[in-house]
Amino acid sequence: MFVKNKIKKAGTKNNNGPERARGFFGKYFSPGSQAAQRLYIFIITLGLVVAILSYAYAPDIGIELGSPSPRTIKANKGIEFEDVQKTAEDRNSNEAEVEDIYTYDLEILSGEEGTLYQIRYFYLLTSVVQKKEDRIIEEKVDYLTNLFGNEYPESIVTAALGLQVDQLNILLEKTQEVAREIMKEEIKPTELDFAKSEATAMAEADIDIPSINIPIITAVLQKNIRPTAVFDPAGTEKAREEARLNTSPHMVTIVEGQTIVFEGEIVNENDILILTKLGLLQRDFNWSRFLYIFFICTVTIFLLGFYLFKFERSIFNNTRKVIINALLIIIFTALIKALTILSSIHLNFWNYLFPIITVSLISTILFNARVGIMLTLSLGLFAGIATDLDFSIAIAYVLGGMLSTYMVSKVSQRSEVMRAGFISSLVLAFLFLTVNLIGGEFKTIALYTVMGVLNGIISAILAIGLLPFIESAFNVVTAMGLLELSHTDQPLLKKLLITAPGTYNHSLLVGHLSESAAKVVNADSLLVKVAALYHDLGKLKRPEYFYENQGDIENVHDKLNPSMSRNIIANHIKDGMEIARKNKIPKRVLNIISQHHGNSLITYFYEKQKGKTMDTNGSSNGLKGHFRYPAKKPQSKEAAILMLADSTEAAVRSIDKVTPKKIEQMVNDIVDDRIKDGQLAQADITLKEIEQVKNSLIDGLISIYHSRIAYPDNEKLPSIEDLTTIASSDYY
Repeated sequence: MFVKNKIKKAGTKNNNGPERARGFFGKYFSPGSQAAQRLYIFIITLGLVVAILSYAYAPDIGIELGSPSPRTIKANKGIEFEDVQKTAEDRNSNEAEVEDIYTYDLEILSGEEGTLYQIRYFYLLTSVVQKKEDRIIEEKVDYLTNLFGNEYPESIVTAALGLQVDQLNILLEKTQEVAREIMKEEIKPTELDFAKSEATAMAEADIDIPSINIPIITAVLQKNIRPTAVFDPAGTEKAREEARLNTSPHMVTIVEGQTIVFEGEIVNENDILILTKLGLLQRDFNWSRFLYIFFICTVTIFLLGFYLFKFERSIFNNTRKVIINALLIIIFTALIKALTILSSIHLNFWNYLFPIITVSLISTILFNARVGIMLTLSLGLFAGIATDLDFSIAIAYVLGGMLSTYMVSKVSQRSEVMRAGFISSLVLAFLFLTVNLIGGEFKTIALYTVMGVLNGIISAILAIGLLPFIESAFNVVTAMGLLELSHTDQPLLKKLLITAPGTYNHSLLVGHLSESAAKVVNADSLLVKVAALYHDLGKLKRPEYFYENQGDIENVHDKLNPSMSRNIIANHIKDGMEIARKNKIPKRVLNIISQHHGNSLITYFYEKQKGKTMDTNGSSNGLKGHFRYPAKKPQSKEAAILMLADSTEAAVRSIDKVTPKKIEQMVNDIVDDRIKDGQLAQADITLKEIEQVKNSLIDGLISIYHSRIAYPDNEKLPSIEDLTTIASSDYY
């Protein structure tokens, strides 16, 4: 029974597998999921980049093989390439020049069937037959001639049979002596006749051999001298293979401006080859090149995405920022390809105007230097592919781009971008000079050096021009843009200072408090500081209706109905948004401005109106909703920080006799009130972070108002109702 139950459970588990798999893919790869979005972006980016880099453009110059050229054509750039056909011809030629390899074989001379044995066989057999007295000389000659296979003339056999045994022995020794001398060296088949001639001459020169016996020795030597060198097929093949491998590639060097074919000249195969290498003729689709580009681009874009996922998660999780990265790659790869096409049509200097440094500057300013370097490396690689693997110029771009990322990693104003572009231009000029110094003409080197200077400057101008468009189109805020907005010489801040000085000072203090608190909880301190500076722009319309700008004048709200006062106070949010939009304040800053009060209660005027209403009919139902700000609650950590900094600074400023204890209680009560009212419920901020922000605000406010602090603190603190009233109203 236990086993059956176990099997049943196992079966149930297996049946749930497909459902879990569907659940997994549904969760992570459904059309609306982040993973699916990133996959779509990856596929689209990869497809477009591969298509761009694989496109082979060539102008129609009317050239045909075997026909007269319609015009004189000159090289549009300097190139060096291998003539594969000529290299193959050189290899075949070098292989053919390798002679056959032979090895010396001693067995041919002294082996069992060797030359010495055959010589000895001739003389010994002759002496044996000579001793047969029962045979006449003719029979002996016929017998030996047949026995030797008719290889010796009858005259030689007859002469040998006419010698005595001791004479034959002497001839045996002399013949073997000559054979040894001749055959001690390698004798190739082609050298055999010469070796036999040498043997004959040596025998004839030996004074110890009677001249009458010279023909016998000569005949025996001619018959038995053989080649001692044996053909070595393996050694020969190895030598020929080495000759092929050691053949240098047949390189063709073309300088820019060199005439390839004159008008009217018959176009040959070599002309076609050079024009194709120059990119002046349309090439057939090259599958191996396409697959190479596809592989390199896939790996590069995947690694870039993996880097963002692993080390830049905040960017990876932001779809807009991922799209910006993808568009930078696609658009600037297309620009690089377009410039290479221009280079193929006219002059090669277009290759020295690739806007890679523009991408380095933009990506670093938008994101950070690490992302800038990754994009620079990626586009440098794509530039190398676009220029038919000319990675020398690509390396120059990568080095110049990396320098520019370092220089703008902490940029605070646009003039610093121009400075970075100018310095990068000098580096590019030096690198282009170095790349072209060897083998280049002076005019060409000077032109490319000038192009390097122009490249850096143009790249900086492009970056400065494109950044505002990118910020506006994708609702991203750069540190440089925020820093510029934070400068007190901005027209809006100047206007705020003149028109509403109290609001201006309040905004500065809130900016300081917000920035410090944001740093404690790793929020965007620069963003919240800028939002704080502009959060009360709406008070520019009616500055006198806000307490901090009234000074010693009569309080205008004393003459207004509380409901009217509420409208004026609440409308400063809407008015501020209108002013901010008109002055092109970034959307992220606008969002914080619109949320810095949430939908909190305008308590001061609510309490005034409630008293009047209750005096009339004894009920205050419905009033609270009317006296709330008509806005969203804070949606981000930065908006929550600004809300707390704004309300606490206003409340502390209203205290007559400031003490550290009063400040601490004031901040605690205001923060608690915002939490109870649900104002922070939609912001991505934890209770722990709220506590850290609160402590930072207490420290900051004590530091700001230290000159007003009185010791010791024996004064009774205001009630929670008073604190809430003060903190919740922009009137104070």
